[in-house]
Amino acid sequence: MNIMDEFYLDGIPRMSFGAGKFLESGEIISSAGFSGKKALVVTGRSFAKSSGTLSKLTEMLSSAGINSAVFSSVSPNPLSSEADEGAKFFNDNECDFAIGLGGGSAMDVAKAISAVAASGGDVWEYIDFWSGNKMKALTRAYPIVTIPTRYGSGAEVSPFAVLTHGEKREKSILTSDLILPDLAIVDPEFCVTLDSENVAYGITDVLSHLLDTYISGENGSDVADSLTESLVYELVKNGFKAMEDLKNIRYHENIFYISMLALTGITQVGRQGDFVLHDLEHPLSAHFNIPHGLGLGALFPHLMKFSYEAAASRYSRLYRHVFKRLIDNDEAAFENFRVTDDEEEMARSAVYCFEEFLKILGTFKKLGPFGVTAEGIERMANDVIRLYGQGKLYINNPKKLRYSDIMEIYEKLI
Repeated sequence: MNIMDEFYLDGIPRMSFGAGKFLESGEIISSAGFSGKKALVVTGRSFAKSSGTLSKLTEMLSSAGINSAVFSSVSPNPLSSEADEGAKFFNDNECDFAIGLGGGSAMDVAKAISAVAASGGDVWEYIDFWSGNKMKALTRAYPIVTIPTRYGSGAEVSPFAVLTHGEKREKSILTSDLILPDLAIVDPEFCVTLDSENVAYGITDVLSHLLDTYISGENGSDVADSLTESLVYELVKNGFKAMEDLKNIRYHENIFYISMLALTGITQVGRQGDFVLHDLEHPLSAHFNIPHGLGLGALFPHLMKFSYEAAASRYSRLYRHVFKRLIDNDEAAFENFRVTDDEEEMARSAVYCFEEFLKILGTFKKLGPFGVTAEGIERMANDVIRLYGQGKLYINNPKKLRYSDIMEIYEKLI
C-alpha cells in the first residue's frame, strides 16, 4: 500500500479575485505597499495596447501615486533574450517592482525580469542545468504583481517562468521561491472577450496541469487524487458550457479558479508525479513556435494511449469520477463512453473520452499545417531525452518513454 509522500507546500500570493477587479488595480496595488514606487509593466506586443488595457492600467497606477514604465516586447513563446533585455530596461528606468499584464508569457517574463534585474547576469545562467555548466542560484528578486488576462498558465500564482533560448531552440523553466508573485489581481471579465480558440487553449493547458502529475503519480494521497478528479470534472463541465456560451462570465470564473488551483501545488501534495506531457510539448513549441495549448492538446491523447495500460488504476478512477459522473448528472454526453465494470476497459474509455473532449475544443489535431515537419522530429526527440531525461535514456512515465517511443508519438502529429 502506498503512503503519502512528504511534501513542502509554498504559500500562494495575496490575491484579489472577481469581476471588475482590474478597474481597482491602482488602489489594490497601492494598498499592498507599492505606493510611491515605480513599476515596470511587462506585457505582450498587441492585446494590452490595442484593447486599451495597458493605458488604463498606467492611468490607474498614476492616480494611485505609482509611476510606471512599459516593456511591451514579449513574444507568445517568450525568449530568454526578452527577459534579459527587460531586466536592463528595469534597472535603467530605476524601477522598484514588476507587473506582468497579459497571458502566461507576459507574467513569466515579468518574473524573470524581476529576478535578473536583482541578481544580475543572464537569465539562462539560472536555467541551463543540462549542459554541464554549474547553474547559478538566484540571490534575490524584486517584487512581482501579476494581472492575468486569460486562464491556462497559472503563472499568476506559480514560482515558475517558462522561457525559450532563441538560438539553442531550447525551452525550459526558471524555478525559484523568489519569483512567486507577491500579489495577483484576477478579473474573469477579461475572458468574455476571448475567441473560442484561446478559450480552448486555456482549458487544455489547465487540463494538462491537473492530469500530467496525476497520471504519472501513484496512489499515495487519496485527498490529492479526489481533489484533482473533482477539479477535472468541473473543468470539463464548465469547458463545454464556456465553448457554447463564450460571453457567460460564470463559466470563465469557474475555469479561472480551477486554473489557479492547478498550479498552487495543492493538487499534488503527498503524491509525486512528473510533467511528462510538458516534457514532450516544450521542444515542439521551441522548434516550431506552436501555441502551448495547441501543442498539449495535439500530444495528450497519443501519450494517454501509450501509457493507459500501465496506469489503468488512475484512468479507471477518472472514468468513474469524471465521465460517469458527468453522464449520470446529465452534464455532458460522450460517444466514446462505455458502460463496463472492467478496469482496463474503463481506463480505455476514459482515454477516448478525453480525446473526444479535446477534439470538441479543437486542440487535438494534426500539426503539419502549423509547420511541424518530419525533419524536425528527430531533433525534438533528442531534446526530450537530453533536457528532461535527468541523465537517463528515458523519461519517467507510468510506461517509460524511450527515444523510439517519443519518435513514434511525434510522428503521429504530422
